[in-house]
Amino acid sequence: MSDVHFEKGNFTVVGTKQPYVDAFDKVTGRTTYITDFSLPGMLHGKALRSPYPHARILSIDTSAAEKVPGIKCVITGKNIRQNKWGPVTKDEYLLAVDKVNFVGDEVAAVAGIDEEACEEALSKIKVEYEPLPAILTMHDAMKEGAPVIHEAFPRNVNHHFDIPRGDIESVFKNAYLVHEGEYETQLEYQAYIEPMGGVSTWDSKGNLTIYAGIQTPTWSRNDYAVALDMPVEKIRIVQQYFGGGFGAKLSQQVHPLGALIAKYAGQPVRFVLDRSEDFQCGLPRVPMYFRIKTAWDKNGKYLGKYTYILADNGAYASYGAPIALTAMYRIDIMYQVPVLRSVCDLVYTNKVPTGCFRGFGNTQMHLAHESHIDEVAEMLGISAQELRYRNLAVPGYKNPHGWKTNSCEIRQCIEKAVKKSDYDNKRKELAEENEKNDSIKRGIGLAGAVHVSGNRSFIKPFEGAGIILRMNEQGRVYVYSNEPDMGQGIRTTLSICVADGLKLDFDRICVPDPDTNVVPFGLGCFASRGTYMATGALHVAIEDMKGKLLNLASDLLSLPKEELELENGSVVSKNDKSKRATYAELAWKHVCDFPGQHILGIGHFTPAGVEYPDATKYNNISGGYAFGCDVAEVEVNTNTGEIKVSNIWAVHDVGQPINRLALEGQLQGGIAQGYGWAVMEHLKYNPDGKAANACFLDYQIPTAADIPNIDVDFADSFEWTTGFGAKSIGECATNPAAPAILNAIYNAIGIRFHNLPITAEKVFSALREKEKASKTVE
Repeated sequence: MSDVHFEKGNFTVVGTKQPYVDAFDKVTGRTTYITDFSLPGMLHGKALRSPYPHARILSIDTSAAEKVPGIKCVITGKNIRQNKWGPVTKDEYLLAVDKVNFVGDEVAAVAGIDEEACEEALSKIKVEYEPLPAILTMHDAMKEGAPVIHEAFPRNVNHHFDIPRGDIESVFKNAYLVHEGEYETQLEYQAYIEPMGGVSTWDSKGNLTIYAGIQTPTWSRNDYAVALDMPVEKIRIVQQYFGGGFGAKLSQQVHPLGALIAKYAGQPVRFVLDRSEDFQCGLPRVPMYFRIKTAWDKNGKYLGKYTYILADNGAYASYGAPIALTAMYRIDIMYQVPVLRSVCDLVYTNKVPTGCFRGFGNTQMHLAHESHIDEVAEMLGISAQELRYRNLAVPGYKNPHGWKTNSCEIRQCIEKAVKKSDYDNKRKELAEENEKNDSIKRGIGLAGAVHVSGNRSFIKPFEGAGIILRMNEQGRVYVYSNEPDMGQGIRTTLSICVADGLKLDFDRICVPDPDTNVVPFGLGCFASRGTYMATGALHVAIEDMKGKLLNLASDLLSLPKEELELENGSVVSKNDKSKRATYAELAWKHVCDFPGQHILGIGHFTPAGVEYPDATKYNNISGGYAFGCDVAEVEVNTNTGEIKVSNIWAVHDVGQPINRLALEGQLQGGIAQGYGWAVMEHLKYNPDGKAANACFLDYQIPTAADIPNIDVDFADSFEWTTGFGAKSIGECATNPAAPAILNAIYNAIGIRFHNLPITAEKVFSALREKEKASKTVE
């Protein structure tokens, strides 16, 4: 796409607060989610899962299971046709063949008339295992003598990355200050309301339809085709309403496995995980260990950064490689750092496969880096915000990886958040209060953030979106897009843009669920691409339809196009408002003039200046970089270690806001997840390799009573690479929350924590150790 520089339009609906167009049906229970969906003759599917983290399968006897009344099929990895599959590395079977690699690995599957029959059948399958030594931490994966999980990957390393940009050792030798720190993040479960699932059915010609809660309906067909050993064109995915995803519901084992069960059952099959299974197999956030070493001059100029990352893939690769790459260098577009080197080992362990979670590796790096920046600021005697101001990216900045900002209001975000929170005064006031109060210590901290709006790292020839607008003969407009709604409100975002661009009421606009047999090709919703890409294409489609409407009205009204404009569902004369043609009249004229054809608006969008990375991982990967800043205020009870996050102020650069109500909700939800990740959430494993807290009774997530007061706002910005000027918010909303909280905890009690989550127990123990150390010194 040519380098188009869009100017901000005179928006009337864009930028306002609009309730979701599907809100009424959701709150009144009318919405049909994938777990509500059924087809005639539908069976239920269940999988038998490994009780061992690592074991050889010696034999499987399914004879008793096959005799259970109501059971239609029993399949194992030994008696079906399947391929290894995976979105990046082809390392996983739908059903294990010779070996299982984590507790929960699928060994067999059944289809029956109800769940009770399935459960009985599973209980009658006899599997003989030979347990093998297991690797349960990423730190053990590459040790000498460690058991090998996949023979094709010696030392259990799925990927080793090394990205050098300049002579980092020379920078360290000549720096005024060199600081090194270690940080580690944990397994975190996405905790969406609706577990993974889908309904699959095959027709007599071997065509497969999957009704699924999925973020990437078109692109995931490629992965599923490999797993099922069938042509992509014979797979149709219809994206249903689904109860949240947060990155987890991209290509996922549950969909092709459900399809496989349906194939052998010869009937539609509903395969939905229960909550315990979802915890065991749901692709939680990739745990990472960081060692960061940075170089600075005496004035706080950022000279260079070396990062080593150890990342835990779990038993299978999923999207681990691009997640690791994201952690290695995405934050490098927020600061101007001339010399960089990042190294990463992505390793297998015998735990749940890990995958995409809001932030996609960037969240983990933000935790480490934004804590590290505060440590440096203290060493240099410079305030946290001032150190950032001296090094922030600016509009037009090109970093050592070849990435380039267009709009960039990160400084405005920090300045606004600092002002709204009264950050400087509060640091002084809280320090004085803490001197007087022994039991409750209060602190305040901040962190910056950056994220992409799309990521051209997955498909070399394609990064963009297509939109088809169709106006039927009654003048109603349908919007066909492959950027699906998963609760983030993109149906409403697209409706707002159409309402503004075509001057049309919301009740005359419909955004159907994506159906891969209908919608244009697209990559779906990941990498915070939905709003940026879809509205970019939609702007072009609206202009296309607008031109056709003006042509039709010019002919019908016998007026020149230049004299006409759109107004309230009609084309009217600028000079005489009584001369008008409604969209229904124009749509009917089109159907009659071009027999049976509806008015179409075709739009496609590829962000300018975005290229697929070369062999050295160099080239600009995103058209619009979103930025933000969170300021957190905390209270720490020194008697119990309890942490209370009382307030969070968040200011983000999202370009032109489309729906302020949805943006506020996205920010509040992202902050809530960042808060939970920081102080409570941790999917734990016991020494036997089993998830120890695989239910909501034991796995803690924030409730409404826990969430701090959240004040959100937006920078004055416009992303000129796209017609509506919007950038992303989904993932950037989460990125700064945890490091802001950790920086505030340090400000309150003078203890830095480098391993998440920061629980009351950790704080209590650290405070007692601090007391003991001070007494020893005395």
